[in-house]
Amino acid sequence: MGSLYFASDKAIYDALTQRSLTSAELRKVFLSRGIVISNESDKKFLANRFSALFHDYYDYRNLSLLVGGRDSREKTTNVVVTTAVTKDQLTDALTSVKEWLVDDQHEQAEVAIHGDQLKLTVKYQKLDLSQAEFRQVVEKTAEVILEKQGSGWKITGPMNEKFKDITDQLYSQIEIVTDKDVSTRTISLEAIPDAGIRTNFLRSLIRNLKDMEVVDVVDVSTFNPKDRDDDDLDLSDEALVIEDAVEFDSGDEDEEGGGGDPEAELARPQPEARVHKIIRIDKASLKGKGVLESKQLMELEGHGFYMWKIRWTAREKPLGSEIVQFEAQFGNQAKYCDFSYIVKGVYNYNNGKYAKNPVRAEPVLEQKLKIRLEEAAQKTLDDIERSLMA
Repeated sequence: MGSLYFASDKAIYDALTQRSLTSAELRKVFLSRGIVISNESDKKFLANRFSALFHDYYDYRNLSLLVGGRDSREKTTNVVVTTAVTKDQLTDALTSVKEWLVDDQHEQAEVAIHGDQLKLTVKYQKLDLSQAEFRQVVEKTAEVILEKQGSGWKITGPMNEKFKDITDQLYSQIEIVTDKDVSTRTISLEAIPDAGIRTNFLRSLIRNLKDMEVVDVVDVSTFNPKDRDDDDLDLSDEALVIEDAVEFDSGDEDEEGGGGDPEAELARPQPEARVHKIIRIDKASLKGKGVLESKQLMELEGHGFYMWKIRWTAREKPLGSEIVQFEAQFGNQAKYCDFSYIVKGVYNYNNGKYAKNPVRAEPVLEQKLKIRLEEAAQKTLDDIERSLMA
């Protein structure tokens, strides 16, 4: 920021009264000042006393670590570079990206090479000014993995702006070392605006998971693209539009057409113009059981909506014990691109019944399931493209 910074008394008070701060952590805060507190002491009273003390940068840093924003799990995405590039050229390009991150972005970055796999690990901060002062800065880690896939390279990482910045910079560096334009392939239906094809992508995706069967679809989100001006909309109930029209009678006219009293005519209420009250629903979300076969979803799809996000459960064939919950979506609903996915968790099977809440899958299993999702998405896209060419 170019200047000294310290937290205000109110910011420290707000931080110490947060529910996420445990009694043990609060004791450590006071012990840093040589003060012993009782478990019976009121948290607001303690926060008021501590915020009245003098504070320095180290107090701010320690409190930020205790109550700062948490780095939540993010969905995964991938893109395939189809341009011919050797491992050495890609390593040089990735090293240049690392130098850009360290020198220009002032972030921590490391490049690791394991066989044909290259990994860039970036530690950075994300600022969210809508949060309380001590929760505005979130420490995040992004892992970008590059693996050989056929004649190209698959790049996998978190679906966020940092991944897009890194890949854009990587493409530029690849063009420099190869002197070629970079070509990529992603899971996207941007060139296919048909609502039926788009919504059927996710319907087919969940059934293309190798060696797995769908148990249930529990959550879907739909989108209705606004590609027409309101003046051109179909004003009918079928198009989810309500029309309100109010008309006034202009009164009895002279039977012989001779006209009436001009002053009375001016005083008489004039007919109002037809007013169209347009109600347009752009997004809708359905949650529950058997959502994919629900009447409500069918009606929405009949009005031009298409699915852009789906959450479902599946298990191994034949009849595996654990049930896995997946989620896949297109971040840009209008263009139907920015595809990402996540393994939400696993419902363990114990004593003849499934757990009520899912737990995170083991890293090896999670990676295996993500690869299946990637393959299912690519197969679904290939099937759609073949059907359109036929």
